[in-house]
Amino acid sequence: MKHSRSGEYKLPGSLYRIGGDLALRLAPLVPSRARHAFVRSRPHYQTFAATEISDHQGLSIRKWEALHMPSDLRGKSVIDIGCSEGFFCLQCTKRGAGPVLGIDSSLGRLLCASFIALNEGQSIHYRIGVFPDLKVPGTFDYVLCLSLLHHSLAQKDLWKILVTEELATERAILRTQLTSLRSLTAANGQCILEVPYEYDDPVAERQAVDFDVLNSELTRAGFTRSRCLGAWDHNPSHRVFKDRIIYVAEA
Repeated sequence: MKHSRSGEYKLPGSLYRIGGDLALRLAPLVPSRARHAFVRSRPHYQTFAATEISDHQGLSIRKWEALHMPSDLRGKSVIDIGCSEGFFCLQCTKRGAGPVLGIDSSLGRLLCASFIALNEGQSIHYRIGVFPDLKVPGTFDYVLCLSLLHHSLAQKDLWKILVTEELATERAILRTQLTSLRSLTAANGQCILEVPYEYDDPVAERQAVDFDVLNSELTRAGFTRSRCLGAWDHNPSHRVFKDRIIYVAEA
């Protein structure tokens, strides 16, 4: 396996993806008791409980609320790129969305997501993949890309990439990623992004950040318009050095 450009994640090779996708297809054959035990035994990146933050990024339900997704998603297709344990896929299917596809590079997280969906009686398809090389046919009414893009960059401070000429190579990679997101978004659909803005010196750097710069990059990538929804209410202990900003880009 090779690592992501950020160095934080190992990326699955082709054989691992084939074997992992086979394991995911067999997930419905796992007995219910074993599925529940597997889910309980794993540490979760996302929080499914309503009150427990612990060392997580924050309550996942708070992020869901910040996305401003419709309460009725019947007839709408959804792809969640970097879906982790499938919290947002689950929220979409509970509101009538379908088909819903979750993509992640971790087989453990995808098995957990599959078992949670089966335990909840929801139909969600999960696959191993690495953005932007997803090999996914067609387009989707809603494309979720939450806290993902910065892992494809060697410089994780995405806001610096947008305005620093010395980081032009990274900016070109980012633009390619945004164009890939546009290609996945159906006509009149929406791409919803969460972008972490990290700071070495929060007091000074927060004053310098223009959160609307990414909007122009999204329209450059082919979206008709984009708007910044602002930060969501994430873990208070993380807010000192990081903002988590939500964007909605319309195709």
